[in-house]
Amino acid sequence: MTAITGQAASSGHITLLFSVQDDDANLINQGSRGIGLCIDPVEPTCQITVTGKHGSGKISEQTKNENLVLQQTVINTLSQLVPSVLEYDWFVQQKCGLPQQQGFGLSAAGALATALALQRALGEEEQLAYAQSFHVAHVVERKLSGGLGDVAALWAGGVDLRREPGCPQVSEMLGGSGVVEGWHTTLNMLVAWRDRATRHTSAYIDDEEWKTRIRNSGEQQLTILKQGVWDKNRWGDILTTSTAFTNDSELISDAGRTELLQIADAAISFAKAEASAHLCMLGESLVILPTSLESGLNSDKMLLMIEQFNLMGLKSIQVSLTENSLR
Repeated sequence: MTAITGQAASSGHITLLFSVQDDDANLINQGSRGIGLCIDPVEPTCQITVTGKHGSGKISEQTKNENLVLQQTVINTLSQLVPSVLEYDWFVQQKCGLPQQQGFGLSAAGALATALALQRALGEEEQLAYAQSFHVAHVVERKLSGGLGDVAALWAGGVDLRREPGCPQVSEMLGGSGVVEGWHTTLNMLVAWRDRATRHTSAYIDDEEWKTRIRNSGEQQLTILKQGVWDKNRWGDILTTSTAFTNDSELISDAGRTELLQIADAAISFAKAEASAHLCMLGESLVILPTSLESGLNSDKMLLMIEQFNLMGLKSIQVSLTENSLR
């Protein structure tokens, strides 16, 4: 039988603040309230190519595959909507422009792009495949105790506000009770991270003490953010509430994040940039954001900051806000 192939790509997502909401018995309604940014480097954050040959729905490992569990869970979950995915064994190639498990939403991006690539290979109608990808990716994330709100955020695109937890309703029959909205503008920013393995998200959200601190602090800041219209006029609120959440939740004092912010503040000062540093939840990473959307971040100053991060042993790259997160 001739092999079938499909491709898809997804943006990444940075969570700036959130509140864990995972009490609902239905995985599609679990998630978080919060705010964040959908991002891409020059190329899409996560690019997936799948090749299928007649088989029984298993991943073919031709090389070491760190994403095997996630990809197999996508196949198994998708099979409930598209049974024909189990008629093939799949070889999955994944290319990422940002590191995994560093707060850039790579598990959500990988699940989304894999689900869509599989359906394109199978010839599913595009609009249906798109909706099914978000439904499946959200369930997969919760099955694996991964990101709580990245999939919902990527559905909205741009600068997201997740007003209610869960996957949003993505079609008449698919999705859950999530409520999310987003706005978009031209925005370049800088992300930086420690080049080492860090804790999986589950280490925090499956720990009752961390969950309680995060939920209490997140809900306090969301009281401010949920008031009024969600648009670019809220930029000042976004900067102040994300900083307050970092401190109040005590996440700043864990995993050496205080040092990360000190390095970032020094780099900003060196470049004389009108910017502030904010932690990406829940990695050992941060994002440098302009204090004014109108002024933005100067490219030369971003290059100066990248040089400073390199000198301090951090990896860094310029990314941009993205609206069309799955393509």
